[in-house]
Amino acid sequence: MDFLDVLFPVSGVKTNILLPPLVAMVISFFTSMGGVSGAFLLLPFQMSVLNYTAPSVSGTNHVYNIVAIPSGVYRYIKEGRMAWPLTWVTIAGTLPGVFLGFYIRVLYLLAPKAFKFFVGCVLLYFV
Repeated sequence: MDFLDVLFPVSGVKTNILLPPLVAMVISFFTSMGGVSGAFLLLPFQMSVLNYTAPSVSGTNHVYNIVAIPSGVYRYIKEGRMAWPLTWVTIAGTLPGVFLGFYIRVLYLLAPKAFKFFVGCVLLYFV
């Protein structure tokens, strides 16, 4: 199956071309049932299995969120179940966290070991 191996030159990751979409599909299948995007599960896969440890791994997860979330939001709006007051309060709290998280990641968590420890602590919170 070497013909399915591909090298992503920017990240330096060499893997079977079917593996990332398959993992993303499995994660999406289960997390969409709970109304979350699943990017928090994709990050450990990228860092541990694919060995992609550059700071741009966070941007890759952001793209996953951009693709995964709109369909769920659309469904809630279409069904008339969107709680708009809660949505605006959540957005108001999320935006500062997005910018703060970006700066902490880029300025203080550049080393893969430090970032993996941080992600592990965050995931441990959900256990």
